Amino acid sequence: MQRAVIEGFKDADPMMWKVFGMGERGASQEQIYTHYKLTNDTPPGEVFYGLDFGFRVPTALVRVTLAENQLYVHEMLYEPSMTTTDLIERLPSLGIMQYDEIFCDAAEPKTIEELYRHGWNVKGADKDVYAGIMKVKSLPMFITASSTNLHDELRKYKWKTDRDGKVIDKEPVKLDDHLVDAMRYAVYTKMKQPRLTWAVM
Repeated sequence: MQRAVIEGFKDADPMMWKVFGMGERGASQEQIYTHYKLTNDTPPGEVFYGLDFGFRVPTALVRVTLAENQLYVHEMLYEPSMTTTDLIERLPSLGIMQYDEIFCDAAEPKTIEELYRHGWNVKGADKDVYAGIMKVKSLPMFITASSTNLHDELRKYKWKTDRDGKVIDKEPVKLDDHLVDAMRYAVYTKMKQPRLTWAVM
């Protein structure tokens, strides 16, 4: 595991820091995201989006704001039976600009291409589940109080366990994970991008 991710656990997720940073035994935790807090405010910061496509299950969209190395996540859309046309028509009403980065489920390249041809700045996300989860857990995270479906998914998002309750496979249970997947797409893929720095001459 990358040192920067492990170091991030110190402030973001004390249990993960205890296990990976200090080498101590930690209590078994089925629930994956336990380190977030609720907020009514989102400070100014770098904004980007995560999008998980659906039809029989909800299409899920989150806005992520990165401010002072902290994540602020807000549920934007959670709706089943949406076609690509529906999505193209809805995005402007959500206040998303066409130049905003939207990291999407890379398993649907056709939908991504259609959105791109309509002028949206969509990109296929890196779908490494475990690495993505660890990245999200390495940063302090705040969820807006109005993001009710996201709250519900976070409470139910758990690791697979055996009959004795021991976490296995480093793999989450695939159930009601549309918004949390969208969040992971955005955070992990965006944070992997090279960060621009300005040298002082």
